[in-house]
Amino acid sequence: MLWFIRIVYLRDRTCLIVTTLLTVSMAGWLGWQNWQFQRVTQTLPHDESLMLRVQPDMITVRGGQYQLIATSAYGRLLVRGTLPSAATKHRLAQVTKRTQWRVRGTLSPVPPPTNPGQFDAPAYYRSQGIFQQLTVESVATVGAAPRTGLAGWLDQLHQWRSQFALACQKLPPMLQLYATSLLIGLRPTNFQATMSSVQQLGLLHLFSLSGMHVILFANLLRWVLVRGHLSRQTVDYWLLGLLPLYLVLGGGADSLQRAVITAGLPIIWQRLTRQASGALSGWSMALLIGIIHNPLVLSQSGGQLSYGLSLLLILMPRMSTWQLAVRVQLLSLPVLLVATAQWHILSLAVNLVMAPLFSWVLLPVTMIGASVGFVVPALAQWCNWILTCFQSWLDWVSTWPGLLTIGQPSPEWAWLVGLLSLWVLRTPTRRWLRWLLLSYGCMVISIRYPVRGAVQFIDIGQGDSILIRQPFNRTVSLIDTGGRLQIPRPKWQEDGLKVKPRVATITVNYLHRLGITRIDTVYLSHKDVDHIGDLGELLRLISVKRIVVPAGMAHLPKFQRLLTTVKVKPPVIEVLAGRRFADGLTAVHPFQPGRAENEDSLVLTGVFGGRRFMFTGDLDRAGERAIAERYPQLRVDVLKLGHHGSKTASDPQALRQLGVRYGILSVGRHNRYGHPNQETLDTLASQKITTYSTALQGMVTYRFGGSRPSVWQTFLKEGNIYQRTAGVKGNSRG
Repeated sequence: MLWFIRIVYLRDRTCLIVTTLLTVSMAGWLGWQNWQFQRVTQTLPHDESLMLRVQPDMITVRGGQYQLIATSAYGRLLVRGTLPSAATKHRLAQVTKRTQWRVRGTLSPVPPPTNPGQFDAPAYYRSQGIFQQLTVESVATVGAAPRTGLAGWLDQLHQWRSQFALACQKLPPMLQLYATSLLIGLRPTNFQATMSSVQQLGLLHLFSLSGMHVILFANLLRWVLVRGHLSRQTVDYWLLGLLPLYLVLGGGADSLQRAVITAGLPIIWQRLTRQASGALSGWSMALLIGIIHNPLVLSQSGGQLSYGLSLLLILMPRMSTWQLAVRVQLLSLPVLLVATAQWHILSLAVNLVMAPLFSWVLLPVTMIGASVGFVVPALAQWCNWILTCFQSWLDWVSTWPGLLTIGQPSPEWAWLVGLLSLWVLRTPTRRWLRWLLLSYGCMVISIRYPVRGAVQFIDIGQGDSILIRQPFNRTVSLIDTGGRLQIPRPKWQEDGLKVKPRVATITVNYLHRLGITRIDTVYLSHKDVDHIGDLGELLRLISVKRIVVPAGMAHLPKFQRLLTTVKVKPPVIEVLAGRRFADGLTAVHPFQPGRAENEDSLVLTGVFGGRRFMFTGDLDRAGERAIAERYPQLRVDVLKLGHHGSKTASDPQALRQLGVRYGILSVGRHNRYGHPNQETLDTLASQKITTYSTALQGMVTYRFGGSRPSVWQTFLKEGNIYQRTAGVKGNSRG
């Protein structure tokens, strides 16, 4: 609105008319895109027989699975399938030409995240024009699908890209990773694991195809052509022809698209008008085209950094390298906090070293190794040695202290500190700098010391993990960690990469977004993998003050193995019924030491926000009746239903005596055990117990404290894909 008022006060009719037309047309385009997305996401999954067209560089093979980005009668689709054999896996990995697949499978919307901070797959794939996914059940035919004309030239570019990726597999490991990620924008399966230090130090933007690459390539090409005694006009035409080709070869990322458009539009403008075009005009047109191509580009951290930092370079006067680095860090910090909730104090210093080193050493070494290394293996080994030494140095630096877990600010806080940062750069006075520091201080306090507490049932699939936070995070407790049972796989499905545990991608990630760096107490109900399997990874990623287990569990070999990889082991406390804890929880089971089986589960109870909760692990019906008999006066408002809703738990008599009003099902979608059992659901319905399910509603949260009344919240709302397809019934209240 402020921007439109500014346009009106310019009193320029042409500017006002053009601005209005652009605004109306863009609003219509974005509205249509949003309507189309909403329509697709409300579609129920259904079986389809489809013809798919697949470019060779859109095929990803990992373990025993494959993934395709394909075009079909429904537009672009994300396609997932299972590989039947090692031979099929090898053939699919060697495809270098456009193919046509006739398949049958289930067509559905791309599944949403089910916990805060999880990877938002619908938004990511929507930015690529993909609204639905196809889960393949059978493949009828796969054959070549060549095209002619301009489409054939486009297919050739995709073919070259896939052939280059295959050829890079013959290069030494580090050179292969750098060549595929830097030159053609493909991320090998080991990229995230190898580049963890790069991400931690805030350098990941250097390893994405961006303006820096385009500028270097364009300048190199211009230098070569000028040395070939070509005219400036001819050089411009060469650039205009090759930049779009590189856009395809590079994978067409938003940042690469912006850089190519920003570099190409001034050349076109000068050829048409004989007048030089300002960099700001090129940036503005690139932004408009980028929004048309990807309406979500400015809602994603990559787009915000790409367009925001390039605008900073255009608007800021010439300055020294360190001054520019400080400004880049200041403007990018709110975006990085929203994306990762962490910041390394060495980021500024490392970026100062990395910017020239990347431009003048790493990228040229990668280009030389990837072009000459195929015919001169010794040169490839030399380039690989340089890159390996550099990566080892980064890994070493990342171990230095300085990684700060600040927390994820709300959009309002991020906008406020972002705008204040811009104002400080524009008006660098002590007064505005103090306001900026005060804003950051208030933001950190609001994140790390919330007025309200919460009991949160995390959706970690088939397992349990419950986070309890007192107001102002006075105590932070976790009941069970979750974990996945490792099923043996054929050797040909192994690719040397381990799937990240959910405790890392979901639980610890969420804790960091809350600004939490330490858990006071981890309670483990019993020894099953789906309750304690991720304990070792949790202890590696975050500080834990103490571990509480049922009596008889501490010395079990299965439990001790989880502690073998931990450098500093927290004290392990064995408890029986009657033990009270500082966080408000009290143990009411077991009554005697056992072997940490289901019937020995540690059962905890506590009052939060005026309601009494009971967390039962996998306790069976006999144990529930024993608790009700031992504590006849005990009344429970909220019960974490035992054994994921199995019929072996949730005894009707015990539920009735305890007076349960709310039941929580921590259960995985389409799990192999058939949880929750229909008998349990019937019991809950007959006793009018309001039920929440992580399979249906994702993370289930009960907020309490402060001056407001306690409230239930579910991460997924009514009508989401899981509530319509998970096959789990229940009376839910949002």
